[in-house]
Amino acid sequence: MAVDKINVTGDTRVERRTAQVNGKTYGYLLGQPKAGQYRATVFLIHGFPDLSMGWRYQIPFLINMGLRVVAPDCLGYGRTDAPDPPQPYSHKQCADDIKALALSLGASKIILGGHDWGATLVYRIALWHPDLVTHVFTVCVPFVPPSPQYLSLEELVRTRAPNFTYQLQFKSEELEKAIRSKDEIRQFLLALYGGRTGDGELGFDARKGVLLDRMMRLGPSRLLGREELDYYTEEFARNGIHGPLNWYRTREINYRDELAILDRRITVPVLFIQALRDSALPPHLGKGMSKVIPKLTVKQVDTSHWALWEKPDEVNKILVRWLEEVVFVNGQSGSKL
Repeated sequence: MAVDKINVTGDTRVERRTAQVNGKTYGYLLGQPKAGQYRATVFLIHGFPDLSMGWRYQIPFLINMGLRVVAPDCLGYGRTDAPDPPQPYSHKQCADDIKALALSLGASKIILGGHDWGATLVYRIALWHPDLVTHVFTVCVPFVPPSPQYLSLEELVRTRAPNFTYQLQFKSEELEKAIRSKDEIRQFLLALYGGRTGDGELGFDARKGVLLDRMMRLGPSRLLGREELDYYTEEFARNGIHGPLNWYRTREINYRDELAILDRRITVPVLFIQALRDSALPPHLGKGMSKVIPKLTVKQVDTSHWALWEKPDEVNKILVRWLEEVVFVNGQSGSKL
C-alpha cells in the first residue's frame, strides 16, 4: 500500500511560511490538525542535500497523530537565507535559530526529529537548549558527544573514518566550481539520491565523493519522481550549493563552541533509527550511544541513507510506536502546547 505524502507542488495540509530569525529569513512548512488543537509541536530538521520536503512521507501521519509540524529549510537551503561565510552554519548558531523559530511560534517545548546533518543538529539543540526539547528522534546519524580534543577532518579520515573521505571533497570548492547550472544541479542531486548511468554505475562513492566524470550521464532515481526532482532542482537553484556545503566547513568552529558544553548530556528520551545500508554510516558507528544517552531506543531498517523515502512505511511504523509508547504514554506528552 502506498504511503501518503505531501505533494511538493502544493498541498492544503501544509502552509509555506517565512520568519525573521536572528537576522536571517527562514522558510518553513507548517502543518497542524484541522481542528487547530494539537498535542505537541514537532520540528523536523533535514540534512544534505535535502529540504523541508524531505519529510513529505512523515508530515501527514504526524498531523494525523495530533501534532503541529514545523519543517524548516535549514540555513543555506531552499527558501531560507544562504550566507556566504561558514560561521553562521555552526551548530550553535543553527541551534539558536531553531529555538528562536520555535519561540516565535509560541512553542516553549518541542519534539525534535532529524535526518543526516539534521540529526547531528538536533542532538546539539538538545545539548545547547535542554529547556526547549522534550524528546528526540533521529534517522541514520548516531550521536557523537562534544570532544575536548580537536581532530581535523583530514586526520579523522586518515586514522578512523575512511568512509568520510567524501567530506573532503564537499569541504573543498571543487563541487561549487563544477556545479552551477540547473542541469548540473539536477545531476548532482541524482548522484546523491542513487541515480545510475546506463551501465548501472552510481554517481557517488563515500570514499571519493561525487564522481564528476559520470555525473552528467546519470538517469532517474527510484527514490523520487520527476515532479519531485524538478521541485528539488528549482529549490537548490535559488542559491546554489555553496550554502549547503558550508555545513562541512564548520568542524573547528563547532569544536571551539562545544568546549563550553563538554559536561552536558542528553537526558530526554531519544529514538535512533539506523539505516543498515548507509555507505557513509556503517552500523557499528552507533554502538556506543547507549553509554551516553540513558533513555535510548534503537531501531534498524534495511535501507540506504535515504530511509525516509526508501522505506517510509517502516520508518513511520517505528515512529508511531515510539510516539505512542514513549512520548504520549498515558496520553501525556510533557510538551506545553
